[in-house]
Amino acid sequence: MTEPHRAEAHVKLLLGAYVLDALTPEEDRVVAAHVQWCADCRAEYLELAELPMLLAAFGGAGPVIPPPLPPAARDDGPGPEDRGPGPFA
Repeated sequence: MTEPHRAEAHVKLLLGAYVLDALTPEEDRVVAAHVQWCADCRAEYLELAELPMLLAAFGGAGPVIPPPLPPAARDDGPGPEDRGPGPFA
């Protein structure tokens, strides 16, 4: 089975900005679509997803909640990233 967007570049370099909600709307859509099918980038996203809360705990300006993974990209059911309607609703 091949990935549907095999020619699309991986988005690992954008994931840090993605969890900090610092991407343009177009970049946000690209990352959200990519992590739905790319297990490597999805795993990297899951490692970074708690970063905004950790930064806030150590004197950041306040918590920034990372965008949730689209439901199709999740493989373990609802979790902390499931915050209801977001940019993918």
